[in-house]
This record gives sequence, structure tokens and C-alpha cells, in this order.
Amino acid sequence: MWIRSAFWLGQPRPGFEQAFAEAIDGEILAGLRTLPGVRGVQALWPRRLEDSPPAIHCQILVTFDDEAGIDTMLASPGRAAMRARVREIAQMFDGAISHIDYAVTQAR
Repeated sequence: MWIRSAFWLGQPRPGFEQAFAEAIDGEILAGLRTLPGVRGVQALWPRRLEDSPPAIHCQILVTFDDEAGIDTMLASPGRAAMRARVREIAQMFDGAISHIDYAVTQAR
């Protein structure tokens, strides 16, 4: 299994907190679910912090069967179309978005 993680580092602009959360939970998660190669999608919203973590306001996890699934999703027209909406949502956010692709090892 592989996971592509998107980190929203920072915070929504004042007055956009609810609109930002609704855009992520309502539009982005639903859109990602429809892309080829995607097995599952989740948004993580930090509520309890310990040991001074980075300022992650939201983390989106997209799961895939394998690395080829990530490549298929990244090359898809649907993902390209979603990027325009992500740029609009980013206008409600003071910070940055970054991504990490993980190979997952599960306990035996």
C-alpha cells in the first residue's frame, strides 16, 4: 500500500475557517475519491497536540494499492481539473501545501 499525504501548514484566513473546512470535507475529499487509482481518502483535523508539532491545520491522506496508483492519479485529467479548485481554496488559507508519498509497512 502507498499513501500520498497533503499537508496544509498554516491556518485559514480570518473569517474563512468554516468555508475552508467545508471545501476540504465536501469538495476535495469527494473529488479525490473519484480519481483513478485511489483506494480511499481521509482528512485529519488536529485537535490535541503534544510535543510542539508543526503547524499542520489539515492533513489529507489518499491511499493506493501501489506506487503505480499514485502515478495514475497524478497523470489523470480529473486531478488536473481539481488543481484549479485547490488553488481557489488556497486563497482562503495563510500558509503552504506540501505533499509526501509514503510506502506503507504494516505490522505482522
